[in-house]
Amino acid sequence: MSNTAIDAHEQNRASWNEAVVAHNSHKVDQDGFFRNKGSTLYPEEIGLLGNLAGLTVCHLQCNAGQDTLSLVTRLGAENPTGVDISDNAIEFATKLAKDSGIQATFVRADVFEYFDSTEANQFDIVFVSYGTVNWLVDLERWGRGVHKILKSGGRIVFIDFHPVCYIFNQDMVHEYPYSSAGEPIHESSGVSDYVAYSNAGGEVMPNLKYQEGVQDFRNPNASVEFCWGLSDTIGSLVKAGMHLSHFKEYPYSNFFRPYKAMTSEHVKEGPRWRSMGPMLPLMYSVCASKP
Repeated sequence: MSNTAIDAHEQNRASWNEAVVAHNSHKVDQDGFFRNKGSTLYPEEIGLLGNLAGLTVCHLQCNAGQDTLSLVTRLGAENPTGVDISDNAIEFATKLAKDSGIQATFVRADVFEYFDSTEANQFDIVFVSYGTVNWLVDLERWGRGVHKILKSGGRIVFIDFHPVCYIFNQDMVHEYPYSSAGEPIHESSGVSDYVAYSNAGGEVMPNLKYQEGVQDFRNPNASVEFCWGLSDTIGSLVKAGMHLSHFKEYPYSNFFRPYKAMTSEHVKEGPRWRSMGPMLPLMYSVCASKP
């Protein structure tokens, strides 16, 4: 990576290391939740992933591992690999897997460094979920990396917040570009405590209780984000040689509350949010396969 890319990703590493501690302080007895076959997955990714028994699975930018472990408890994955840049996230995920009695392998690595160092053609499924590509400086390199680590016939299942969702600040003021074409957006406040901000009641997810934990979190480390449009994300996979098989937009946001003026609702798997007023696309999903 260039020095600029390394600096941006390392800045985010420091910011995420602080935020992960705050996020997990709000979640009660997570190892008990997973021992009882709990899951943090939503219907959208469950439907796209399907039964994972017998498949090799890599979860990129896995954060603290909750969705990775849910691939086991909900979809039958066997020893999935989770990759994340945050030291604290991977340390937490590794301990959570051990305490929950769930086999999963967690790797602390920048996603681009992981692509460079890991074996090619080894995964049936690459899973990328919620709040991911906005932290990456180069999506074409990301697309090539996904293509590299997938087996022939393997596929990526990608679900994330819509670029339209990201153009507004919390007050619904149009503050950010739809695509910044790789130009960085510097956030002096760093990664926020979105778990606390998005709390819609006494549970983070069904059977996973919420507690106050860290209060009035202020991240001491700034972060760097990138605005990527749909053509940036989908185009990077196509340019890498992937065959697009699915694309869908959704008028709601699973778990994450992007704006102050939103209405909450609950599905069986957890809370979701809709914008007040005319419909906005707040999430999208993409599936593509490697020939």
